[in-house]
Amino acid sequence: MGDFRFRRRNGLFGFFLSQLIDRYAMRLVLAVSALLIAAGFAGSALSHAWQVLALFQAVAGLATGVLLPAIYSEAVRSAPEGQGARAFGFVLSGWSIALICGVPLSALLSDVLDWRIAYGALSVLAVAAAAVFAVTGDRAPAPVAKRFSRREVIRVRGVVSLLSTGLLFMIAFYGSYALLGHQMRETLGISAWAASLAVMAYGFGFGFGGALAGHVDRFGPARLFPFFLAGSAFLYLSLFVVTQAYWSSLLATFLLGMFNHYGLNLTVLLLAQRKPEARGTLIGLNTTATYIAVFFGPLLMSGLYAGIGFEAVSLCAFALLAVCAGLMWRMRKA
Repeated sequence: MGDFRFRRRNGLFGFFLSQLIDRYAMRLVLAVSALLIAAGFAGSALSHAWQVLALFQAVAGLATGVLLPAIYSEAVRSAPEGQGARAFGFVLSGWSIALICGVPLSALLSDVLDWRIAYGALSVLAVAAAAVFAVTGDRAPAPVAKRFSRREVIRVRGVVSLLSTGLLFMIAFYGSYALLGHQMRETLGISAWAASLAVMAYGFGFGFGGALAGHVDRFGPARLFPFFLAGSAFLYLSLFVVTQAYWSSLLATFLLGMFNHYGLNLTVLLLAQRKPEARGTLIGLNTTATYIAVFFGPLLMSGLYAGIGFEAVSLCAFALLAVCAGLMWRMRKA
C-alpha cells in the first residue's frame, strides 16, 4: 500500500513539475532530485509516526516525479543519431536489475534487519547517485528558447495518440501483472516463493528486450511499434491458457517483460521526437499517464477477476492492446 501511494505522488508531481526539465541544466535537475529522494528516504527511516512517514514519502515522490522523466529525457537527447531505442534500452535495463536484485535485497534487509535499514540503504544510494549526476551531468545552461505550455504540447500532432497508447498499455500491464501471481497460485497450487519467480522471469525478459533494442533503430521505431503492440495483445490473450502450467507461466512472464520493455521504450522515444524542445514535458506527461494506470489498472482488472475470472482479465488486456496497435498503425509513417 505504501508503494501504491508513492507511485500516485510520483505521477502527480511528474505532471506539475516536469516542465522544470526543459528550463534548467540537466546536471542541476538530476542532482537536486536525487538529493531530495535521499532526504525523503532518510526521513522515512527516522520517522516514528505515520504522518511523518507519509510526509517524507511525499518528498521522495515529488523528486522521483522529476528525476524519472529527466533521466528518460537525457537518455533520448544524448543518444547518437539513429540509436535512440538502443541508448534508451540501456538506461531501462536498470529496471531489470532492480527487479532481479534490488527488490529482493531490499525485502531481505527489511525481514532480517529492519525496514528502517532498507530505507537508510536507499538514502545512501540516492546520495551516491546525486554525486554521479553532479560530476557527469550536462554542464551547459538550459538553452534560451520558447517555453511550451502543456496545452501547446498536447496539441502537437500524434501526442494524444501516444499518450493514450501509453495509458492503455500500462493499464493492461499493471492490471494483469497484479493478478498474475495470484492466478498462478490458485491454478497451480504453488507456494508464494515459486510464484515470485515470475517476477524474476519478468525482470530477465525486460533486460533481454534492452539487449535487442538496437534492432529497433534499424527498422524504425514508428514502423515497428504497432507490431510489438499486436504481439503484446496476443500474449495477454494467451495468459489464461499458459497459466495452467508452471513453466509456460514463467515463459509468458519473460515475454511480458520483453514486450513491456519495447512498449515503454518506444512510447517515450516517439513522444520525445514529436517536439524535442519540450521533451521533458512530454515524457513527464507520459509518466503521469503511467501512474494513473497504476491506480486504474488493478481496480479495473480486479473487478473483472472477482466477477468473471482471469479469462476476462486476459480478454480485456487484449482489447486494450488492440486499440493501442490501431492507434500506432495510423501514425507508423509519421
